[in-house]
Amino acid sequence: MRLNKVRIKNFKSIKDSGDIEFHDNMFVLAGQNESGKSSILEAMELFATEKADRSNLNFELEREEEFIQEVICDYTNISEEFHMKLSELISNNFKKIISSKETIINDMNVDIDILKKIKTFSIIKKYDFSELAPSSSIAINPEFVDLILLSIKVDIQGSTTESSMKKIKESDKDFKLEKFNQALNTELSDMVPKIKLFNDFSDILPDKILLSDIRKNTDTEGYKAVRNLEGLMGTNFNKIASKKLSQKNSSAENEWKNLSVMFQEDWQQKIFGKNPVNIRFFIENNTSGQPEISFCIETKNSELLEPRNRSKGMVWFLSLWLELKAREKEENTVFLFDEPGLHLHVKANKDMLNVFHKLSSQGHQIIYSTHSPSLIETDNLNNIGLVLNDKEKGTLVEKLTTCKINTQNKQDALQPIAQAMGLDLGCDFSILHEKNVLVEGLSDFWYFKGMKKLLDLDNNYEFVPGIGVNTGKINNLISFCIGYGLDWLLVMDGGVTPKKTFIDLQNNLFNGDEESTKSKIKMLTGEIEDMFELEDLKHIDSEITINKSKSSYENIGKSRKILFAKLFYQKVATNEIKLNDMNSKTVKRFKEVFTWIDDKFKLESNIDV
Repeated sequence: MRLNKVRIKNFKSIKDSGDIEFHDNMFVLAGQNESGKSSILEAMELFATEKADRSNLNFELEREEEFIQEVICDYTNISEEFHMKLSELISNNFKKIISSKETIINDMNVDIDILKKIKTFSIIKKYDFSELAPSSSIAINPEFVDLILLSIKVDIQGSTTESSMKKIKESDKDFKLEKFNQALNTELSDMVPKIKLFNDFSDILPDKILLSDIRKNTDTEGYKAVRNLEGLMGTNFNKIASKKLSQKNSSAENEWKNLSVMFQEDWQQKIFGKNPVNIRFFIENNTSGQPEISFCIETKNSELLEPRNRSKGMVWFLSLWLELKAREKEENTVFLFDEPGLHLHVKANKDMLNVFHKLSSQGHQIIYSTHSPSLIETDNLNNIGLVLNDKEKGTLVEKLTTCKINTQNKQDALQPIAQAMGLDLGCDFSILHEKNVLVEGLSDFWYFKGMKKLLDLDNNYEFVPGIGVNTGKINNLISFCIGYGLDWLLVMDGGVTPKKTFIDLQNNLFNGDEESTKSKIKMLTGEIEDMFELEDLKHIDSEITINKSKSSYENIGKSRKILFAKLFYQKVATNEIKLNDMNSKTVKRFKEVFTWIDDKFKLESNIDV
């Protein structure tokens, strides 16, 4: 089971967030400071902890005496195991609550086939602050409840099985069905993925801690980090301390060595040209004669420094790592991170992302906020939500692939994502234009730019090169065109990879509609070079050796295709190649593409085909 989406109402800067959809196990909330990223994560934590606070009501709605706060979590990927647990849950609760002197249930069973129709469900938690003492309630979406009631087959004394549920509903004078629903809601809340927020990680590994404080389960600073460390070692410090001196020292050394090896797998920062980060500890009596554990971090031989004498980034990462490693075997956890890695170097951010990906591959979900380009991965823009603070609507999250970037506020929010992609918004996003024809790479770009000049076309669109279609860069450029409200078309070669990209875009961008996809994407019959007749290649490079049994693409060769295309454009620009020099078949092929572009952009074409 996974968290599919969340909706938040009346929480801090949020009036109504609308549905925030999480398409994968990794999701990024990207936006400026004060946009409301933290509010989203804190509202999700409220759903888990139910620690409601009047001060968290929306700043404006509270003044309008709107006191109902709401968080809705929607779940999907419902397993057969869940259906079986749900069946058991219904059986355990229904008969016990419904039976009374007026309604005697002889027998009941649950139709598991009906429960298997449940593919998704929502849990709604509301907090009412209209009274001095806030009240809370839990509910499930009605469709889910209807299927549950439909699955229940009961035999009531004095009634047929078919009419039994109807009789229960009609005679439910003391709201026993409501009690059943409430019991169901409460127990279901324990069956969904747990939510854990890390906002300001303060429980870091201490320099020292008394053994007695660990035994007492106190709230001593660093206590939790030490217990996490014990969990990773598979033993506890009390057990190590109880051994004889030689055994104690040997056991401690073995434990910290094993622990250090695990840590070095995830912390890849090179220090002094090497990477020997050791987490060491010693158990000795302090000056008062009390057993005490001292912790040190060693980054070069014999340089033992307490955690607080190391960099904030190192200690922060170590403490977070201990917490995550201790929880990685938990089932279905949604980890929330508010601005993680503020103290980390760019490369250390990559280490943290690798830890996130490990957790994600184990079935956990990672949702984090950031405005740092080094924490934004652009391989899948569908998993990035742009967090905006609208003057009228409050905090909203828009899909990067559909957001209309029509204000300075939105453009500023997009800045770190553009930087992560290697694009520059500093010059009014000069790489893109009002109308854009996206092509696979630089060779396509120079060929089309050259032919456009040869044909003397002055239509107001520009060609924009991607970096191939198998890297996802084309998808990113499309997303940015959509986000900025810019018109776009895509022209691709006819190879295997472009065809796969076509299908991927058809499914993810056009809801599987092939005709709609073809209205925006044109596939050439082969490689761009094969639009040229062999004789034209001599005009571009008089020294080229032509093999008539091979295609133009093969004659040019993959390794020099970009240089060859740039040479074509240069010769067109200097009038060394004129339109009359080109084979009529070559010209016709390019004209067909330009005519298609004009038609899709609805431009007045001046191409004579």
